[in-house]
Amino acid sequence: MKRRGVGNKGGKDGGFSLLEVLVAAALMGLMLVVILEVLTSTLRAQEASRSHTQAVLAAEKVLEEYSELRNYKEGTFQGREGRFDYQVRLTPQFQVDFPIFQDKRLLCYLVQVTVSWKEQGKTKTLDLETLRTEALKKS
Repeated sequence: MKRRGVGNKGGKDGGFSLLEVLVAAALMGLMLVVILEVLTSTLRAQEASRSHTQAVLAAEKVLEEYSELRNYKEGTFQGREGRFDYQVRLTPQFQVDFPIFQDKRLLCYLVQVTVSWKEQGKTKTLDLETLRTEALKKS
């Protein structure tokens, strides 16, 4: 008669079978792939968000520069702000004569800024616009 050990049940060893180890390794590998994919997507989204925020800041800076101009002139202007290309369009919208001041008129301009940049092989754009007024002497 053979003696059974305290930890043995039915004469089998208490370890895992090869099949159980392979299934566990496959599940862990699958989970690792999913986690890496989520992290990669998160990093891409973070970079896209950072680029968009920088583009908004660049567009606001350009918009502010052109909005502070005096003597607006209709036209399109281009330039570069950091890694962003921009285009500014100044378009007269309407003018109003002041009944109180006989020698002045109010001129309203639309200031549009379009910023573009490359991101992950694609061209992205962002548009900002505002209205600005200017009081001019009648000619």
